[in-house]
Amino acid sequence: MEQPLTPNSNPQKPTKFTDPNALKKKLPTPQELISHYESQGLDTQEASLRVIGDLQTALFRVISSGRGRKDKLLAETSRKVDNTNNSLAILNMKLDSKPGYGESFAIGLASGLTFQGVQSVLPHVFKGFGDIWNSVRNVEKENP
Repeated sequence: MEQPLTPNSNPQKPTKFTDPNALKKKLPTPQELISHYESQGLDTQEASLRVIGDLQTALFRVISSGRGRKDKLLAETSRKVDNTNNSLAILNMKLDSKPGYGESFAIGLASGLTFQGVQSVLPHVFKGFGDIWNSVRNVEKENP
């Protein structure tokens, strides 16, 4: 007497309990790809060039597809790299525009001499303003 089939009795049908790695297609190694092209009659160098060309084509298709979550991640990463590059360029420009040690010393020396010159002139300027103020006050006292 035959027994009815149970859902777990069919080994070919994948279930949720099977290993997920077993269901994934195994990618060929570079050596297997070269061996594949060598079996088609190409020598080792031509086979290597063909494998490199195939990989470049596949990479270009993935990058230029513009679909999927991975492409959004790639676009976001590219945007972040561009922003970082722009920030570094701005920082570099700011650092290049800052004076060096010699220039800073010259600026300090010039400002010190200027301050010392202004300090020696200020008493004379204030005395002149005081004389003008007193003259105006004296004229107002005489002419009410």
